[in-house]
Amino acid sequence: MKKSIDDFEPLLDYTDIAELAGVSVEAIRGYRWKGMLPDPDVQTAPRRPRWKPSTVRAWLESRPGRGARTDLQRKREQAEVGEGSPEEGEPPVAVA
Repeated sequence: MKKSIDDFEPLLDYTDIAELAGVSVEAIRGYRWKGMLPDPDVQTAPRRPRWKPSTVRAWLESRPGRGARTDLQRKREQAEVGEGSPEEGEPPVAVA
């Protein structure tokens, strides 16, 4: 079967992903630096990663809601298993 141009997905850059996620380009770059963004599907140059729309769609669907504090979730999970308890004399960390 012969492929047509319609069989190919366009590739998205930081700007495209930021617009879709409703955040700044700097936030998307930060997500990638922190490992919170999927690895690029294509990287033709060191500073030019590109993602398939299907990759970004899956990431957006699994991403916590806007303003979600994942750092607090980790603290809550640690507190439940008794990790990271405050040392004697230190005030406890408030967890929302």
